[in-house]
Amino acid sequence: MDQTITFRDFETRDYPALAAFLTRLHPEDPRDQGMLRRFDAGHLAGEHHARTLAWTGEALVGVAETERSRQFTKPGWYGLHVHTADPALRGALLERGLETLRPLSPTVLHTSVGELWPEFGWLLEQDWREHERMWLSRLDLSTFQPEAFGERLYRSRAAGLQVRNLTELGWDGSEAMQRRKYELTVQLLADVPSTDPVIPWPFELWRDRVLGHPDFTPDGPLIAVAGGEWVGLTELYLPRREVPGTLQQGLTGVRREWRGKGVAWALKLTAAARAKAQGWRAVRTGNHTVNREMLGINAAMGFVRGPARVALVREWAQ
Repeated sequence: MDQTITFRDFETRDYPALAAFLTRLHPEDPRDQGMLRRFDAGHLAGEHHARTLAWTGEALVGVAETERSRQFTKPGWYGLHVHTADPALRGALLERGLETLRPLSPTVLHTSVGELWPEFGWLLEQDWREHERMWLSRLDLSTFQPEAFGERLYRSRAAGLQVRNLTELGWDGSEAMQRRKYELTVQLLADVPSTDPVIPWPFELWRDRVLGHPDFTPDGPLIAVAGGEWVGLTELYLPRREVPGTLQQGLTGVRREWRGKGVAWALKLTAAARAKAQGWRAVRTGNHTVNREMLGINAAMGFVRGPARVALVREWAQ
């Protein structure tokens, strides 16, 4: 059998093969082509993003992906991600990625791997170093019992708090409502415990990527309201289509002056209870390992922590 490796640039027709390959490589983090297409469509015009594919005959055996990422937006930072089950192919894919990025004059490279993936140890041997890590957790809604947390909810209600989705708050899609949601999000992102400060997207970009997402629904995000004031939110509405029956939980945050009053508990519990009532089977989320308060809430609710996702960085060597 011919085992010759050929390389070529990614083409639109490759989405099915790419999704299947990434799912085989790491079945605990499955992908589907719709997810990949939606994510790629979110790149800005002129924003770097490229893939080089490695093939053996008609079999996809490796990918080198480079990007100007949405997570690490500091000047000169670029993502370089190597995906393959063949240890002998990793070096060649890494070199392909470096050559793609060279004309862009990067200063720092970053990538993301599971702590149990074989790529993790290999990258450390290539002078990459750990920058931050996220705990990935899952809540089984079939065993989650909202009534067991009645005292937690009573505390927040006693403080005059209500939890409502955007529809219940009169969402009409107007720019005024959009900006109110955006401003709360930006305020809460500034306090997310992480290695680097979170740099929010400009309003127009946030609107396109979040409100313009095909799965966005105003029935999803939950807002903590006190006396008409929005004081916290949790985002639990994006289905993981590649993991049937599962919702992805994003940002959960509370304004500083409202902390210590049970608001985060009310948001998390209400979101999980609503998801369970709607027939969803599980909730997945990720938290920085330094976010001890949210990790404690998740653990108490029954979220089961899995292996961490680790961000690695390496200075660009000319």
